[in-house]
Amino acid sequence: MPLAKDIAQIQSLIINSLDGNAIGDKAIAGVIGDGPSQYSKSPALWNAAFQQLAMNAIYLPFDVADAKVGELLRRLSQSERFLGINVTVPHKVRVMDYLDGLDPGAERIQAVNTVVKDANGKLIGYNTDGEGFIDSLLLPSPGQKEPFVKSLDGMNVLLLGAGGAARAVAFHVSDHIGTGKLLIANRTRARAESLASEIAKLGRQAIAIDEMEVPNWAPQVGLIVNSTTKGQGGIRKLANGMATMLEPYSSLAPANPPILSVALSATFEQQWRAHAQADIEANNRGSEWLAQSIPQETRFYDLVYHPQETVLLRHGRLTGHRTMNGKNMIVCQAAVAFCQRICQRRLQQLGKDDVETRRRIAEIMYASW
Repeated sequence: MPLAKDIAQIQSLIINSLDGNAIGDKAIAGVIGDGPSQYSKSPALWNAAFQQLAMNAIYLPFDVADAKVGELLRRLSQSERFLGINVTVPHKVRVMDYLDGLDPGAERIQAVNTVVKDANGKLIGYNTDGEGFIDSLLLPSPGQKEPFVKSLDGMNVLLLGAGGAARAVAFHVSDHIGTGKLLIANRTRARAESLASEIAKLGRQAIAIDEMEVPNWAPQVGLIVNSTTKGQGGIRKLANGMATMLEPYSSLAPANPPILSVALSATFEQQWRAHAQADIEANNRGSEWLAQSIPQETRFYDLVYHPQETVLLRHGRLTGHRTMNGKNMIVCQAAVAFCQRICQRRLQQLGKDDVETRRRIAEIMYASW
């Protein structure tokens, strides 16, 4: 089946190819990023939910370059079958330039991961990452009777990283810890100080610390959250044809991964590991030593979900701590975006805008991972 006119216009703005036969006359939702067609779990999760609810809709990945983000959003919003869109790296901040308004939650985080066209045709940005993170902590995962953390009230939390994902986590954690402290550690202290200052203005206790101070604070907290890319799988391409790897590292200890030319192609990983070996060993020794000194009731949470068990989580598990990776957060934030943002009006029309449907959608998405 040839692409319909509105889909053909969208196709002209993206890098990956769309399947006209699969799309047909369906309503459209999707995710925009630099390459979600290559790695995003969202299409499988959302399409399973659409199928379960018998909704004539499809969720598509849109690989789009920076310069075409605004035009792509405009074209999507002009389509009568557009439901809404999710936003992933690296467009979560850039996309705000092309929206008509921001939900208060996205406004304070200054990042958007969900865009919906309201009843007046205006594009409104939301951020469901923080809600998804809190749900993944405080609600039992499918198949589990107990939540990962029973309560954050009064708990000290150590957040590793101060970037985009960290902002969503930081603001939402600060809403729940009451008299507890939020410690923010980042390789560049100025960034941690900036985030801590924003949270402190809300009347919460947020303290920026140096990466080298992590061993002093980690034994004093009830939850450690990695929001950095340390431990993430795959080759990370950088500017000027250079690249590095982060999977062998733990976020509990400093790391100085070597940067090599991607022109090494097939031998890149082998050569990179040879250059990185001493640094990896130092990082892993520091991480394992620190994990052993942290009380066993402290939880280890890594927003990374590829690989399923990062070095941080392996060290946590081997030293007797409960651990969780980022799968639950992705599922929970997707369920929030589906039920309370992008598909809420459709669910209302179906008479399924209720707690039980939201629980079921989360279960379906979890099983479809």
